[in-house]
Amino acid sequence: MSTQPRPPALEIIEIVRQLASCDAVEDVVRVLAVSTRQHVGADGVSVVMRDGDRARYLEEDAIGALWKGQDFPADACISGWAMKHGEQVVVPDTREDARIPQTLYEATFVRSLVMTPIECAGEVIGALGAYWSRPRTPSREECATLDAIANSAALALVNVRLLAEIKLDEHRKERFLDGLANELGALVGPLRTSLHTQRHSTDDAALRRAGEVIVQQLAGHARLIDHLRDTSALLSGKDDPAFWPIDLSDPIARAVEERRGAATAADVDLDLRKPSTPLPVLGDEHRLTQAIGHVLDNSLRFTPPGGRITVAAAVIGSCVVVEIVDTGVGISRQVLPHLFEPFYRPEHEPENSASGLGLGLSLVARIARTHGGTASIQSEGAGHGTRVTLRIPLLDLRETAPVRASRAPSPG
Repeated sequence: MSTQPRPPALEIIEIVRQLASCDAVEDVVRVLAVSTRQHVGADGVSVVMRDGDRARYLEEDAIGALWKGQDFPADACISGWAMKHGEQVVVPDTREDARIPQTLYEATFVRSLVMTPIECAGEVIGALGAYWSRPRTPSREECATLDAIANSAALALVNVRLLAEIKLDEHRKERFLDGLANELGALVGPLRTSLHTQRHSTDDAALRRAGEVIVQQLAGHARLIDHLRDTSALLSGKDDPAFWPIDLSDPIARAVEERRGAATAADVDLDLRKPSTPLPVLGDEHRLTQAIGHVLDNSLRFTPPGGRITVAAAVIGSCVVVEIVDTGVGISRQVLPHLFEPFYRPEHEPENSASGLGLGLSLVARIARTHGGTASIQSEGAGHGTRVTLRIPLLDLRETAPVRASRAPSPG
């Protein structure tokens, strides 16, 4: 008894079903390559992902080797052209199309192709290439089918990305709770010891020292609670900033001075290069002090004894630009893109560092955005230090009241 071939629409539905069941990028691209080739009858299929200005060939299913595992400049290959323009490319004869890099194709079986961009939420993230070993012009139905499969792949990749983000968020929240438990433990331990001393000791010096420790630890508790409250307000969008015309020099100086003692204790040179002119911005002085303080805390955490932190600010174009540069341990390329994400902490931190809660830099980015500005981090890698740059829009003094040197009093 012969098996009836399934209608094309059902085959596409089956491809969509297989893609939807994938929970890893590797699974998506493999299903995509194999299923697409079977469905359109191509001699080969490749899956290409965009990686900055390069086209990375992740997977293939073909009668002969193509370019799996290789990457090329996006402007030097046809997949890059399709991704750049967001258009499906039909090449009936590869030897007659000027966009085809002949040196790459001479060693392959490919004589015709269709390259279809994979687009997600308005952004082209990859391409699906179908290849034949002879010159041919694909039908309109074949092109439409490849387009439909590419769209399904985009949805599958989004699903995989969301699953990965959920898992990552859970992992980061677990690390955050571990960090919070450690912070609380570091505060509670000395507090418990000092209370025990007050109950049982009769030595005046010991009692006096115990009282000082209790005051210090309670102040630490208060700071931690304030930090968590501020974090919740900022990350939930419930913060109510008080914007006033201010000189950004003031929050910078305050944040630096508040950390002089910590820098001295850590044997780190904290250098504030005071600007020669005012730095007028429309801002919340408290929040801006916080933002600069969080950056400084991070620099102090990752700068070894004998190191240096330099703080400088100036008016550049239409912004006040604040730069905090340290000679610390530096940041790897893999870590850099994640540092402004909430709850993110590098898996491997210096042994002498306090781990923190993984919230400081995410708050810096959020505060910068609420002021219409940006925050960025640069590092040449491990051992090369870090540069954090804050850009806050410059205040046009011709259209506002004079810049205040301190926060306005609360109305009362």
